[in-house]
This record gives sequence, structure tokens and C-alpha cells, in this order.
Amino acid sequence: METVLIPGVPPFGRSHAISPSNVELPLEVRTNASLQLLYGLFTLSAGVVSFIVVALMLWMLVLHPSEWILWIVMVGLLPAGLVAISAPATAWICIRDALRTDPVMILRADGIEDRRAGTTIPWVTVSRARIFYCRGQLNQIRLTLRTPIHAPYNPFRFGTMGYPWRRRPNTARIPVVLLDVKPYTLAQVILVLVKRHGGEITVVGGPRLLT
Repeated sequence: METVLIPGVPPFGRSHAISPSNVELPLEVRTNASLQLLYGLFTLSAGVVSFIVVALMLWMLVLHPSEWILWIVMVGLLPAGLVAISAPATAWICIRDALRTDPVMILRADGIEDRRAGTTIPWVTVSRARIFYCRGQLNQIRLTLRTPIHAPYNPFRFGTMGYPWRRRPNTARIPVVLLDVKPYTLAQVILVLVKRHGGEITVVGGPRLLT
């Protein structure tokens, strides 16, 4: 069994004198069932509400076909329609992930296995790891690979939601939210292992991780 040494989680407002911690490999990561169910039910509720809003706007347009009603429908229909369409798929992914009992991701000394995408990526093939934040929260890690690889991802899963369907053949997106290991810990372990094998690290939209 191998271990990697990573900086401990920094307390609020402090970035020095932080005790490091050892993480044993392989690190098996499972979903956080409670959070997955909570997010799934919330997303499903948002989808139902959005569907009702869309129906009411179209009903208003039919009953009162005027220019200002048309503008209201045009402005509100697109965002409400997108939520109404995407929310059921996102809720289903959350609920399905919540029911999983096996590890969804395994970090090993020689590579990462993301079972959600059915992909195993050796660290030696990773040239860069980009840490992505959304609204101040670390939500995904994008790996740039030295060679193309089959690494599908689900655009309805939290962490990679809203990104284009198609991806570059030399990239892999790894969502790190709603799991039983903190995103900070996952990012630090990946950072250490990528650098160990000659890769680079960049951070997008958030603070630089301690190294």
C-alpha cells in the first residue's frame, strides 16, 4: 500500500503552518448518497415548476395574444424551457448515483479509474490537470492527455453540467462533487500524482491550491 502526502485542509483565513496529511492509495471514492438524493429531489422539483411556468406562459399567449405578452414569453420561455428539459435527466443521474454502493472512482499510484465514464487513465498520459471552480466551489478536474482516449462524460451530472456535448479527444472531465471524499482532497491527490509523472497544474476560477 502506498501513501501520498498532501497539504491539510486550510482553516478559514489561513494559508501557512498547515499540517500535511497522508492519503492511502488506492483511494476508493463513493457517492454521497444523502446529498445525491437531496440534489436529485430539488432538481426534479425545479423541473416540475419550470414545466408549469412554461405551460402558463403559453396559455397566456393563447388567451391574450398581445405584443407585450409575446415579449414576456420570449424572455422567460428559454430559461424555463431549458430547466424543464434538463432537470429530469439531472435528477435521474443523481438518484441513480445515490443508489450505487460500489466505488465510482479509484485513485491509484499509476492512474485514475472513473467508473462513471468507464475510463481508466494512466498518469503518464496526462500532460496537464486543470482545476475548475464554479461559484467559488471546486467542481471538476479536466485532464489534458498526451494521446487521444475514449473518455465520455455526462453533461447532466453535477460537476460537468452545462458543458458542450462534444469534447476534444485528448481531454477527460472528472466531476468531484457529491462524493464521500472532499473535492479539496481529491484535487490535491490528483495534483501530486500528475506532477509526479511530469504533468502541469493550472487553476481556473478559484484560489491556487497549496502544493
